[in-house]
Amino acid sequence: MTNIRPHLARSQAKTILLALLPVGLTLLAFGLRVYHLTYQSLWRDEVDALLFATRPLSELLATFRRPGENGPLFFLMLRPWIAAAGQSEFALRFPSALAGALAVPLAYVLTRRLAGRGPALATAALMALAPYLVWYGQEAKMYALLTALVPLALWLTIEAAERGGWRRWITLYVVTSVCFYTHVLAALVVPLQAIWFLVLRGGWGGSETHQAPGASEAPGAWWAILRAIRPWLAPVIYLFALVLPYLPLVWWQAVLWLSPTFETGHPFVPLPEMATVLVVAFSRGILPVQEPLTLLPFVLALLAGALLWPGGDRRQESGGRRQESGDGRDRWRPLVLLLTWLLFPVLAIYGVSLGMPIFADRYLIWIMPAFLALIGMGIVVLARGWRPLALAALAAIMALNLADVAAHANQPIKADFRGAAAFVLPQLQKDDLVIFQIPYSRFTFRYYSGRSVNRVDGPYTNDGMSETELANQMVTAVGQASVAWLVASEAELWDARGLTEKWLAAHGAITDRAEFMRVTVTRYDLR
Repeated sequence: MTNIRPHLARSQAKTILLALLPVGLTLLAFGLRVYHLTYQSLWRDEVDALLFATRPLSELLATFRRPGENGPLFFLMLRPWIAAAGQSEFALRFPSALAGALAVPLAYVLTRRLAGRGPALATAALMALAPYLVWYGQEAKMYALLTALVPLALWLTIEAAERGGWRRWITLYVVTSVCFYTHVLAALVVPLQAIWFLVLRGGWGGSETHQAPGASEAPGAWWAILRAIRPWLAPVIYLFALVLPYLPLVWWQAVLWLSPTFETGHPFVPLPEMATVLVVAFSRGILPVQEPLTLLPFVLALLAGALLWPGGDRRQESGGRRQESGDGRDRWRPLVLLLTWLLFPVLAIYGVSLGMPIFADRYLIWIMPAFLALIGMGIVVLARGWRPLALAALAAIMALNLADVAAHANQPIKADFRGAAAFVLPQLQKDDLVIFQIPYSRFTFRYYSGRSVNRVDGPYTNDGMSETELANQMVTAVGQASVAWLVASEAELWDARGLTEKWLAAHGAITDRAEFMRVTVTRYDLR
């Protein structure tokens, strides 16, 4: 009896620790996302979120049916928050920090449902520390929210497929709808769910079809048909109910996308390059990787999870209880589901991009939990084979994550309009002219200046405009101004030849100049 009590105490302590670990990792994720939340200046996409959320309500609601609009529901949800919390950098970014932290327990719950507690804890730790997720958890856009919504939708997919019940189906319907009104490419969750239904109810260890009372007396052929159809009725009804109301939205988008004059603004990216971009970003974050060898622990764990998990251990967890599984399909199911989640959206976007390039790595941020779950499974598999290798891979991943998070949080990366505005405003006179190149950057400058300025848009010259044509436009735009400020950011998108700057240099003298991250400010005394 004396020997049993210490054992029970240790067992209880371990149980409590394992229960508290996801909570601790969630708090860690929140802390990392709130730390230096306002260090980076807002960039134009974040200011867009503010502008879209604060437009007149009738205009905002109209975006739900307007072609080309992306994420109208995110801006609608942001609207009351801005009204309550204000328009500061911290207020604009805080919802993303919160959503990014909530993604950690949601990924934990989903991964535990699929693969057990060990991979789930590893996944939660990776979600908390991933530099890519921390970065977008500090951006006033919808991407962090997607990392919470999609795992929730997929967990509900399993719940509805395996346990049924109209409440689960309705909840799944609502959450999935929120997904693709938060970002247009999250609509790929719907065909992904259809694939998951096939896996979950197609003999991969999903819910069983129970024989109804009196079934043995029913006509054999009819009962066979009923038994074959019955498991698929609810998923089919759900998918039709989900898709049909949104066919007009698909049509409106198709009309826009198929227009010969429509351009997405994205270059075509070959599939191997897409895969490379995603692996690098999901592993190391948004900064360029100087040493490709640092990707090795991520790739090693990913391949271990993808290749060794089904045969790594016959013991499975179900609802937190370990059990022996004699059915090989049960061991394959989590791998099939996670690989489908990771690969299908990439292939779908590549297919669309063959006709209309739309790839950007952040658009696929919602597949990153699958990437990290496979790495978590790989760490567990490696630990079963040779624990020192697993510990070394995990330690290397965590060390690289922390280093990248620190780099993101302590060096300017986004266009520094905060610094540019602080430089210009004390010197700006009433009649000074401010030229914005690209013109859209004026909204970010206005956010930090807090007032209107006497401004003109820099001419678009990338359509082949001649120097003579530019000169005529500049003479008209400048008028009688004696001082002009050129605020240039991403100018190559508008004026790759630098014709505007050349004209100003030819017709004025540079009297001041300052370089900020991705923004250059030049003051000209015009002649």
